[in-house]
Amino acid sequence: MRQQFTDRLAGVRAAFGLIWLHTDRFVKVRLLMAVSCLVLAAIFTALGPVALKNVVDAIAGDSTGTEVSITVLVILYVLTQWLARGTGEVRALLYAYAERRMFRTLSEKLFAHVMRLPLRFHLGRQTGAIGQTLQNGLEGYQLILHHAVFTFLPVVAELATIVIVLWRLDQPIFFAFYAGAALCYAIVFGFTVSKVMRTANAASATSIDASATMTDSILNYETVKYFTAEPVVQEKVSRALMKTERHWVSFYRLYSVSGLAVATTYAAFLALTILYAVGQVQAGAMTIGGFVLVNTYMLQIIRPIEMLGYAVQGLSQGIAMLDSMLTLLREKPEPDDADATAATTGPGSLEFDAVAVAYRSDRTILNDVSFRIPAGKTLGIVGTSGAGKSTIVRLVTRLLEADSGRILLDGVPISQLPLSLVRRAIAVVPQDTVLFNDTIGYNIAFGKHGCTQNEIEDAARVAHLHDFITSLPDGYQTQVGERGVKLSGGEKQRVSIARAALKHPRIYVFDEATSALDSRTERQILRNLREISSMHTTLVIAHRLSTVVHADEIVVLEQGTIVERGTHSSLFEQNGRYAALWRAQHPASLPLPAIQTVVVVENGTDPSS
Repeated sequence: MRQQFTDRLAGVRAAFGLIWLHTDRFVKVRLLMAVSCLVLAAIFTALGPVALKNVVDAIAGDSTGTEVSITVLVILYVLTQWLARGTGEVRALLYAYAERRMFRTLSEKLFAHVMRLPLRFHLGRQTGAIGQTLQNGLEGYQLILHHAVFTFLPVVAELATIVIVLWRLDQPIFFAFYAGAALCYAIVFGFTVSKVMRTANAASATSIDASATMTDSILNYETVKYFTAEPVVQEKVSRALMKTERHWVSFYRLYSVSGLAVATTYAAFLALTILYAVGQVQAGAMTIGGFVLVNTYMLQIIRPIEMLGYAVQGLSQGIAMLDSMLTLLREKPEPDDADATAATTGPGSLEFDAVAVAYRSDRTILNDVSFRIPAGKTLGIVGTSGAGKSTIVRLVTRLLEADSGRILLDGVPISQLPLSLVRRAIAVVPQDTVLFNDTIGYNIAFGKHGCTQNEIEDAARVAHLHDFITSLPDGYQTQVGERGVKLSGGEKQRVSIARAALKHPRIYVFDEATSALDSRTERQILRNLREISSMHTTLVIAHRLSTVVHADEIVVLEQGTIVERGTHSSLFEQNGRYAALWRAQHPASLPLPAIQTVVVVENGTDPSS
């Protein structure tokens, strides 16, 4: 229990530290103004019954001391009520300004942090889980901040004012009743808070799991439809949602139990207070106004104490929702460019020097890989699936860091270069081109921040895509759909080529860029790739060996190790692994085959027409 309280306190400190760290002066000033308003509102709320007591005593003729007219006393009473509510409304407006600005700022910071996390983190996470973690975290921070500004501070100010008034009433027994009620409330909430914390944690975790399951199913909707597996994924999602429902129902059930206990405590102390106050009035030891004051305070005590208790439970829920986000924020992002040494541009030579990398300690991906691509030359890397080809692309772009060895760009280890410089120097055309759910123009422009429309169109011409785009009704404003589903495979690949060309990189990397295309489209794309990469350093990762026939050197990978290297002709003459792969892909080929041309007839029409 003590450890849980310590953990929650640390969570609150971390949450407020995060909020205060990422807020500007605009937010801080308005938060301080809102806090000032809430303290004033709480004091006026607590003084309202005092003004009412004086009004009642004046009506009953029991007032003593300075004579003030009943009209003035009524005005003072009404004024305390108006000030309590008026300052509360001003506080709400000030808080709204600050809260919305904080939400925007914190959302931006969280998104930027997630985008800067390394590939190793994203490989082990589900998209839906990350999204739900961020959503839960933002909701949790709102809960914490809301209870701090709207509950804890006003309740403390109100309770302090009530204690002072009761103490000056010279009726210690009422002060004892008041303190006893507060102590019982604290015991009730303290008894349930640990259970609420555990339930809130479990409910938050199941919500994240359910969201991840739903997102995963939606992202893979085509596979679901191919196998008519809608009932299967529906059942999986239903199980996740049922589990979430059970945990949240348990959470709110604890809230209800706590509320019933508070109501019982309240009724018991209200009865004791009123019975004793009635006796005091009948004995002449208390005025009618004093009776009204005590009764009002005992009626009023339930509100701040109950708010305080439920605020503790709300904080528990908020911290539970915030925990996952704070864990996410503790993930180490990619190194900042500001910490790296600046470097000049170069011709674009690339070298791997005894590079080794493993995703896990028991799974080595690359082992002692060494090769060099002189500036302006082309290197092809081939091998079977799982040989480590795509890992080389991730290493070159520093999506992964090598466990040992060095990767040099123009003689400088890329680990010593700013990330932005390394990634600006390299353009990747991947096998699976994923486009944003935006326009064709936006997706091409993604290759270069701040490019002009003329640059976008020039890049499209390089990729032989401009004529196709201008033939569309909306031209460059044509929406491509989620992940580019409205475009064919060849069209998506040309968009990828266009945005790569827009970068004007020092090195082109083609990662299985044609393996998912038909033969005719592959031939066209290959011609296109050679056009844009001529006179540039080029790394071609290929499963289809016809893609690398023109390379100045070809490296054959097998189980993360280089087993052969040479030109297409020399490798074929060696009659080794490369030759075996070639024969498997080209059974009828001659000893020195050329790239074969295949014309595919679609729907009875020559596709070249």
